[in-house]
Amino acid sequence: MQLPQININGTDARDLLTDYMRAKKALEAAADALSAAWPHGRDYQTLEPGAHQRASNEHAARLTKVREVLAEIETIAEYLV
Repeated sequence: MQLPQININGTDARDLLTDYMRAKKALEAAADALSAAWPHGRDYQTLEPGAHQRASNEHAARLTKVREVLAEIETIAEYLV
């Protein structure tokens, strides 16, 4: 991962950290909201067999992607501290 290089001609490290902390908060909120929206079996009763399991697997993959981005943002923020 390419980390920002702090220098006198660039964005102030505090400003970058503020931006990344804002992004971190938003991603945490997104992960929480996505977790709350986990597929429930009652919503897949009339579909083909295995639909709920597929929906759960797809949802887990989405949540994993959000958490991966969150981890990257945390790494950048830690670098800026």
